[in-house]
Amino acid sequence: MSSPGSSSTSRVSVEEQAPLPKPADPAANLSSDEIAPLSGNPFFHVVLSKSHVRRSCLMGPSKDLVDILPSAEVPTVLKCGGESWDMVYRGHAPGRKFFDGGWRKFVKANCLVEGDACVFELMANSDEKIVFEVQILRGDVPKVFFKRDRIGESEQKPIVID
Repeated sequence: MSSPGSSSTSRVSVEEQAPLPKPADPAANLSSDEIAPLSGNPFFHVVLSKSHVRRSCLMGPSKDLVDILPSAEVPTVLKCGGESWDMVYRGHAPGRKFFDGGWRKFVKANCLVEGDACVFELMANSDEKIVFEVQILRGDVPKVFFKRDRIGESEQKPIVID
């Protein structure tokens, strides 16, 4: 039996606990699907359509970003949620420049679907290596936007966020 004023369990008052440390940067406590502030580097974004997520899918940077990327075949890394995916940027290809050899793995690993959006922030850019930090915004974009004028069904008619 306990004596008066004692208890069989330990209790610590909130006042006695040490305060929690503040995160060093604003993105420190974000989960993999939360949005972190951009660092000010060049970036592009895209709302994913069927052509980005189906079996023979392709993805490439916006025309504005292509102007600053190498006009060559360059090893490229996409980083997202603490993981990374290797692929190749085909900057030498005539016409549309695109990622090859890894985009499909990125889509599958991150369970990307039509209507999700990705923000690609350029973190490193050289003739030897390109690195993008990618943030995923889960979309659930209503199908009506994909039906109207067939926007989003091909790379020629992408959905663009301004």
